[in-house]
Parts: sequence; structure tokens; C-alpha cells
Amino acid sequence: MSVTKAAVITAKGQVEIREMPLPDPGPGEVQVQMAANGICMFEVSVYTGVEPIYPCNAGHEGIGRVVKVGPGVKNLREGDWVPAGRWTQLENLPADGRPAFSSAPKDPALWLWEPVDCVVRALYEYDISPGDRVLLIGAGFMGLLNVQGLGRYPLAELVVADLDAAKLELAARFGATETIRAGTEEGNARLEELKGKKFDLVIEASGSEQALRMCGDLVRNGGRLALFGWQHGMRSVNMTRWHIGGLKVLNTAPAIATDRNINTMERAVRLIERGVFDLAPLVTHRHSWKDVA
Repeated sequence: MSVTKAAVITAKGQVEIREMPLPDPGPGEVQVQMAANGICMFEVSVYTGVEPIYPCNAGHEGIGRVVKVGPGVKNLREGDWVPAGRWTQLENLPADGRPAFSSAPKDPALWLWEPVDCVVRALYEYDISPGDRVLLIGAGFMGLLNVQGLGRYPLAELVVADLDAAKLELAARFGATETIRAGTEEGNARLEELKGKKFDLVIEASGSEQALRMCGDLVRNGGRLALFGWQHGMRSVNMTRWHIGGLKVLNTAPAIATDRNINTMERAVRLIERGVFDLAPLVTHRHSWKDVA
């Protein structure tokens, strides 16, 4: 039996460090010591009260090192670095289907697997063909990971729109063929112009209702509109365009993984190791347990 600490969102705007007992890992489990974790928009939504789920044992993007191995575990051993879970110092996790990284990371924060896993799943759903014209709206952390993946495809065009010039510079570095500074007179005019050209695939990665409304006018008839960004609550869109245009609307939320016999966790790990996905330009802030307390 061990004792661990976890960061728990207890109410809107409140996070507590709580101590809790942790038994030795059971059959088929490993005990993982967390080295780094990410803050997802889900946790942000809970913390800000948009999704009032309290108490919330937050976190699902971690990476850590196996410190104990439970009975019957064959695929992992003590010292392995693996995808992990919550904002906690120690956690028991199922070993089955959990891949080990090939080596210890120099910087664990740059090997956060789960955001990459989300993008890998989405790439399957996008159903991309060589020569497709693709527009992505929203070059945040997840949008830019999308660009890193999409930039490896033989696309005719990969256009990225965002409000932030610095993020657009990264998008161009990752493979965007054109970037558009939305919210400026020039950028808005360019988006209006593109409504006449239309894209095979438009990816909404901002979570903005205004962007979602725009998307329908940017997809060709019979084209694909992918909802990658989290659209909270009720939304109002022009369903006439969606219907008459025969748009294929794709929801790329994590639950789609239940319909695929593909271990995207394993694939995300290997693609990070290969450098296909590089988090170094995207990880901008770091915090310790002291910051939470």
C-alpha cells in the first residue's frame, strides 16, 4: 500500500491537492509514477464551470514510468515509460494494450501521447485522398497537431486560418500551403473569396460557433466537414446548406475509437518517437505541484 497525491478540481475555479491511499497494482495492472501531464480543454471547461462536474479527478494526457508490475503482466516491466492518465503522482493502470516507449524521454512533457492520439483517430475519419484541398480553421495546440499530420499527406492545398499571426507562422512551418489571418480586413476578404472555390475537407478546430457557421459555405457539395474542435452546448447553423449540399459531417470526438479495431495509442507513441508529431514548439507553459497548491 502506498500513498499518492492527486490534483482534484473541487468547484469552479478551485483545485485541491488530495492525499489518498493506493494499493499495490492488481492482476493485469501496473503502477505508474507520473512525470508530465497536459491540461485539456475538458479540464479547462470543468475549472471554468462550463462543465460543472465536481469533484473531478482530472487528467488523461500523462506519461510516466512503471514502478511496480502486478501479477500476470507480460507486456510491461519496471522502468518502462508508458502513456498514463490523471493528475496524480502514482496511479494503477491496466497493462493490456498499453505500449511502452522505446526509450526514456529526455523531456517527458514533449511526449504527451493523448493529444496526438486524438489527431491520429481524426486522420482516419477525414478519409483523405491524394490531391484533396483542405482548410483547417483554428490553429491552437490541437489544430497545429492536425497540421503536422496533414502536412505529411500529398494534398493539393492545406489552408489554415486563425486569429493569431504567431500560430499561423507555425502552421506554415508545419506544412500549410497558405495561411489566413482571420479577423483582419484582408483575411476576411480572402475567406469570402474561398467560398467560391470550396474545399474537399474543412476541419473546424477552434470550437467557435462563428467558425462553424462559416464552414458550410467553404465545403464543396458532397464534401466533408469535420468537427474536431469542441462545440459546447447549443449551436445555430445554416442546415439548408448542409442538407442541400450533401455535406458529410464527421464527428472526430474520442468516442469514435470504439468503432475501430486500431490501437491508436500505440500508433501515437510510435509517431511521436519518429518525430512526425513534435510538441516542442507547442508546449509553452509548465507548472509544478507547488503551483497547484
